[in-house]
Amino acid sequence: MKEFDRLVAVVSRLRKACPWDRAQTHETLKPYMVEEIYEALEAIDSQDFEKLSEELGDLLLHILMHAEMGRQKKKFTIKDVIRTITAKMIRRHPHVFGGEKNQKIAAIWERWEEIKKAEAGKKHKGILGTIPQSLPALYRADKVQKRAARVGFDWDRIAGAWDKVHEELEEIKQILESRKWEAESRKLKEEIGDLLFAVVNVARKANLDAEEALQQSTTKFMRRFKNIEEHAHKKGVKLSQLGLKQMDKIWEEAKKHEH
Repeated sequence: MKEFDRLVAVVSRLRKACPWDRAQTHETLKPYMVEEIYEALEAIDSQDFEKLSEELGDLLLHILMHAEMGRQKKKFTIKDVIRTITAKMIRRHPHVFGGEKNQKIAAIWERWEEIKKAEAGKKHKGILGTIPQSLPALYRADKVQKRAARVGFDWDRIAGAWDKVHEELEEIKQILESRKWEAESRKLKEEIGDLLFAVVNVARKANLDAEEALQQSTTKFMRRFKNIEEHAHKKGVKLSQLGLKQMDKIWEEAKKHEH
């Protein structure tokens, strides 16, 4: 497309003429790339498609910036990026581009993993080894669980996953009640991690996104806490001067108003 070629030319010029763009590396762009991904996710959550279109453009810019860096270093070009992903998608979808007829999602995922393993050869890390450690913790836990579930390592029913939550809660309770939790901080941290992992399992079994659920709850907390801040501002006092009892009262009023 002419638009795509023009953007490639724009990025190439930026890398030559703009001091800031010229100074960037693959490493320095990492935090900005992550930020753009989350802005795109926020646009999806808010169903703001005009904003989503803009954010996808920002992500495309990052892809082209990295590709231009690769071209300048004679490592790869944007054409290599496109050729690689095109070939990969055709190769990993034999039920679409090949002669295989299977259309069941579970079988498609199993075949996908088989093809990935064949591609990697001796370097294959297993079905969980390719999941990036840099993913947000809840996303990573969900992805690990889903991949394990594809090969049958999963709870039969959501009740089993929920029982595991209670089991982890009991282990945390025992540590806290022993009054030695400060001395056993490493163990407490491990058990809290196990609890969070178990909760993600429940969300997954219920076909819910744990990351999205926590984001919504965090946003809800911020919205309700803002009522406390506004109350303190109207009274002309600092937040810390309200006291926990009054804060709780304002919180409950905000909660009741929402319902």
